[in-house]
Amino acid sequence: MAIGSTIPSNKRHTFTNKHTKRSRMEFLDCNLAYGLADIVGGQVKGCASFAELKTHMDRAGLAGGLVIQSLSEVKLGNELLAADIRGHENIHGVWRLVPSCTGELPSPDALPAVMKANRIAALTLCPQINRFMTNKFAIGDYLDMAEARKIPVLLNTARSLSLEQAADIMTDFPHLTAVLSYLHCFPSDRQLRPFLDAFPNLHLDMTSILADSWLPDILKKYSATRILFGSGFPASYIGSHMMVIRHAQIADDDKRLIAGGNLRRLISEIRYD
Repeated sequence: MAIGSTIPSNKRHTFTNKHTKRSRMEFLDCNLAYGLADIVGGQVKGCASFAELKTHMDRAGLAGGLVIQSLSEVKLGNELLAADIRGHENIHGVWRLVPSCTGELPSPDALPAVMKANRIAALTLCPQINRFMTNKFAIGDYLDMAEARKIPVLLNTARSLSLEQAADIMTDFPHLTAVLSYLHCFPSDRQLRPFLDAFPNLHLDMTSILADSWLPDILKKYSATRILFGSGFPASYIGSHMMVIRHAQIADDDKRLIAGGNLRRLISEIRYD
C-alpha cells in the first residue's frame, strides 16, 4: 500500500483491553524496532522481520506497542511498516519524517488522515541517518502540525538525534507531545530533569534507565503520567525493563500508568481529523 493512500475509518485508534481485567498490569512498549538495517548506537542489531518481532513480543508478554521499521530508505520503510502492522489491533506504527519539500511523504495537511488509515500513532526524526537538518525551516511544517494535533513525536538519541537537537526542537515547539529517549545510561538526571521542568507535554522513555531506585525518586517531583515503558528492542531485552517496573517501590496505580496506561492515553488524544 502506498503511504499516500487512505482507507476510510471511523474508529479511533486506541489499544484495546478486551480480555484482561482493568487492574491487571498491561505492558505497551513505546520503543520497538525491526528490520535488517537496524542500527542502534553505532551497532547493527538483529530483528530482521515483523514476524520475528511479534514472536519476541508474545514471548515477553507485551500487549502491544509502537514499532518502527529500521530501513533507512524513508518512503519504502514507512510503506513496509504500514503493510506489516495491518490487522494487529494493539500495534501501532512510527513513521520517519524528512523535510516536506522532498515530496517523500504526504504534505503536513494530508499526513494525519494517511496516518490514521495506516495505524500510525507517532512520528520520529533520524537526521544523521537520513541526512537533513532539524531546524524549524527544514522540518517545522510537520512539527507545527504534530503539535497542533497532539501527535506524539519520538525524540530518540539512539537514532542519530542529538540531545542538543532535541532541546532545540522542544524550544521551538514547547507544546509538542514528545517522548524523549536518551541513549546514555543512568545516572542522567542532570540531562533529563530540565526537559521535564521546561516542557509539560514531554515524556521520558525508560529504555536506558534500568535502576528501580530511579522511579521512586523521579516520582517525588514528577507525575507517573510523564514516564513511558520502553525496551529499545532489539538493542536490549524486553523483559529486563518490564522487571524494573514490576519491582519498583512505587504504587501499583503508577506502575500501571507507566507500563501501558500513559501510552494508551497519548494515542487516544491524537487529533487525526
